[in-house]
Amino acid sequence: MVSMISSVWALILLLCHVLPVASKSRRIDAYDMLAASIRKNELSDYDVKTISSALKGLSTTQSALKRIDGTAHEMYQRTHKSSTTLDGDDDDDEDSSGKIGGLKVKGRMSRNAARVGCVADALFAAELCELATSSSSENEDGTLADWTEREIVFNETIYPDESAQDKQSHVALSVLIIYEPTYNGGAGVRHGGIEDLLSFAKEEADDDSDSAESNSSTQSTSSSSQRGRFIIILSDKDASSSKNDLPYIISTLDVPPIRVELNSQSKASANGPLYRLAGSLIRSIGEVIDSSDKKDNAEEVGKELSDNESDPGVSNDAQKHPSDLPAIHIVGHSLSAAVGALTANILEGRLPMPASEQTSEKRWSGFARDRVSALCLGCPPCISGIEVDFITSIINGDDVVCRSSYSTLQRLYGRTERSIKGGILGKGVGLMSDAARLTVTGLTSGSSKKQDANLSVPGRVYLIRPRRLGGGSSSIHEVGGSIGGRENFRAAVLWQLNDVLLSKSLWKHHSQSSYIRSLDRVQLKGFLDADS
Repeated sequence: MVSMISSVWALILLLCHVLPVASKSRRIDAYDMLAASIRKNELSDYDVKTISSALKGLSTTQSALKRIDGTAHEMYQRTHKSSTTLDGDDDDDEDSSGKIGGLKVKGRMSRNAARVGCVADALFAAELCELATSSSSENEDGTLADWTEREIVFNETIYPDESAQDKQSHVALSVLIIYEPTYNGGAGVRHGGIEDLLSFAKEEADDDSDSAESNSSTQSTSSSSQRGRFIIILSDKDASSSKNDLPYIISTLDVPPIRVELNSQSKASANGPLYRLAGSLIRSIGEVIDSSDKKDNAEEVGKELSDNESDPGVSNDAQKHPSDLPAIHIVGHSLSAAVGALTANILEGRLPMPASEQTSEKRWSGFARDRVSALCLGCPPCISGIEVDFITSIINGDDVVCRSSYSTLQRLYGRTERSIKGGILGKGVGLMSDAARLTVTGLTSGSSKKQDANLSVPGRVYLIRPRRLGGGSSSIHEVGGSIGGRENFRAAVLWQLNDVLLSKSLWKHHSQSSYIRSLDRVQLKGFLDADS
């Protein structure tokens, strides 16, 4: 009996020692990975262990800022209420009011309605990204179910060009294009959102209430007006090793941005390797998305061909009104999300096609004006000098990729080296000066004077913050662009969107599964689950 008791106590003591060690090892894995990623560049004089230790020390400053934000969020949620009034109610309050699907909303509720549409769009994009990594047979009852009438029209992998200027790019891009002939929703800036959700719900209700005869006539009428939609799903990997790890991503983002001439008076900046890959993507899929004759009969196609004989450089799509042409929606995660955003900018006409030795008869810049959109998950900063609203980007928590660009990585190298050289005695003062420096750079990085030099996450940007309040729910905030005031301060200082945020979750939050989990847990006041 004594020996048994001694064995139990020995086991308990062993667990007490092993579990903290295991937890600690998991905690520093992210720092080790980041240290290995940046050591190859500006910090080659130091070993991974030294760099990792410095990164962990620097994370103390940003952890304190995160705790301040968490406390402020909990206090705000407990002391503020949202308001909703039905259409027709008397309400003289003009503060941020509007109508969504016959419902009059104002203030916080109006913003929440837009966020509901954003979350729904992002979850659909995540489903599509999962489809790209699975076989079609695994999705017979989902995205590619027979009743959806969707079909795969393109499924290939694009590798970086062998030209000298693209030797720094190691990104292999897997491309899956689905054509949906029955789609008749919005396109471009009107693609998705809460209005699309409500319109689809209304269509389903109308279909259920119609008789079989009227339903048949409605379908025959609507089929002639259905515009169709191309869904372009992108995923990336390291072309040399087929991996998708942090060192490969950092090496692609840690390059000086290139200047792109928009016109004689303005220029933009972009990540060079990803911008050139966007051009390669368009050249590869151009003939697929330029198939507006998918729903035309042979006689109409013959007429278009005869009309275009005088100008062979003009595509069939260019002869039609945008509302009669298929919508083009691009989704991607990580580096492929950036390629998708740059591709959307080119097709919309906001960016020119990248220069290439290959010649093309068609001018792809502006080819899909007013009908292209993109939903980007975990997109890194890839462009500056252009503000667009047909692209939506989602950042999950502490995702390191969404905060990594040439300028933010250069600042991280400087912070890390100062911390290493500071020694034990200088670490305390170093952390205080680092906090002050982070605050200043966070507030000034988004200023107009530095806008062209610093790349940013494209489009309308939403940040999802995992929270302790509500049993592990998530909050969602629109950040960047014209958003100002309290949200702008939180984004720059507390959330460190303009610098690499050091935390144990910096890589975990970038995973596709983490995005899905955070999106699924978003809770907004005034919107409850059906079973709640």
